Amino acid sequence: MTGVVGGGPHRMQIERMSAYDQLIAYLKELDHLGAAARLLQWDQETGMPPKGEATRADIQSTFARVLHEKAVSTQLADLVAAAQEEATDSDRARQLELVRRGVERAKKVPAALVEELASATSLGQQVWARSKKASDFATFLPHLEKIVELRRQEGACIAPQGGTPYDGLLSDYERGLRTADWTRLFDELEKELPALAGEAIERNTARQAELGKLDALRGPFPAVQQMDLCRKLASSIGYDFEGGRLDLSAHPFSETVHLGDSRITTRVTPDDLGGSVFSTLHETGHALYEQGLPQALAGTPLGGFASMAVHESQSRLWENLIGRSDSFWRDQWSVVSDIFPDLGKIGPERWAERSRWVRRTLVRTESDEVTYNLHVLVRFRLEKAMIAGDLAARDLPGEWNKAYRAMLGVEPANHAEGCMQDVHWSAGMFGYFPTYTLGNLLSAQLHTAAAAQGRTSTREDLLAWLRENIHAHGSRWETPELIKKATGKEPSASEFLAHLRRRYLAG
Repeated sequence: MTGVVGGGPHRMQIERMSAYDQLIAYLKELDHLGAAARLLQWDQETGMPPKGEATRADIQSTFARVLHEKAVSTQLADLVAAAQEEATDSDRARQLELVRRGVERAKKVPAALVEELASATSLGQQVWARSKKASDFATFLPHLEKIVELRRQEGACIAPQGGTPYDGLLSDYERGLRTADWTRLFDELEKELPALAGEAIERNTARQAELGKLDALRGPFPAVQQMDLCRKLASSIGYDFEGGRLDLSAHPFSETVHLGDSRITTRVTPDDLGGSVFSTLHETGHALYEQGLPQALAGTPLGGFASMAVHESQSRLWENLIGRSDSFWRDQWSVVSDIFPDLGKIGPERWAERSRWVRRTLVRTESDEVTYNLHVLVRFRLEKAMIAGDLAARDLPGEWNKAYRAMLGVEPANHAEGCMQDVHWSAGMFGYFPTYTLGNLLSAQLHTAAAAQGRTSTREDLLAWLRENIHAHGSRWETPELIKKATGKEPSASEFLAHLRRRYLAG
């Protein structure tokens, strides 16, 4: 059998490996190439000079083509077939299942489409970032139109039997759930959340108006001090800065380059400390998951995360269940007071109370736990329509504004706080948004289970519980089985809705 790399002693060493070990070596080589592409992506979003855009898009296109070629190669197919006899335990069998799944998906998509998508999204993200600052939808529109068309084509290639292109795109983020499944979930939540939000808003409007008069909550909060606080808060919930870093970007994100290098970003504004703080806690939750994945399986499908909904459950748990609690801020208040003495004088309870302000807002990332899923619902319906061809990209602003009036009772004054506020569509991430909502549901379910087992008294113990029950298992199971093993129950909205009622309507 052909070795993974070229001739010489190293090839002889490879050929003396078992078939399964040769497969793992090949997969890790694939991941090394992917790591280089991920590092370029992180650099693009955090510090690349504007004049590098066009060439960077070409480079990302080249990486996408090479990775695609290696994923569909006969060499990989031969290694998988040869390793079958050595799949003597459940983990090895699962590893082969995941590799075959990846190969099958790759073979369905033409290489030319893979290249074109990589180039279009690389350039599209840069144009989006500039256009958002200027609220210039017209400049961004041609890029959005191209990305929508390319992703529609890709979705058609990978759609499940009898499914739609959007079904195909959804499956990249949460396998097994189709458009109809997500539609039922959002329809059920829509029956509960608007009324729950209305009651929560009515209950706390007067108190929040009173808190809003406190000068200390309005800043200014210099960027350097904000980043100092954010680094300390990330560390306080377990983020290992020896294996990661925190930087600035137009839209907060988390990117694991490779084992031992998990990076996060946030954004800062001088009059809103909460924006950077809660974005940092959110992205740290993602990074904690990556830092807790099984190291022995790094670079292989089995060693990766279970799904995007599970990933989002980790970020939302630390951002909301922990980060908006009184106990967290009581513990961290000396840190806050050292960096922002004026803010420190108001006390942790009032800061935490302010962080739980339920209101009708325009921006998803600045919204509260109660209304957040309504923001996601708007995006789900709009992107579904765009991929289906029922909504032209040029009509997106008007439909966005109409949906926000109907769903949240607010309307953006410009595109930057409207349909251009998220990076996802410029990055081609159609199908991602719904996982935020499932992640919210799972976050409450996981926290409830950990609490029932007495594992939430300290942040260290909670992280250890998540490591034992979620992180350490990588992609061993699909989402429903993983969650049932961790909590004893099928995924459900019940704990999430109970959490909202308890936190926002009790008393």
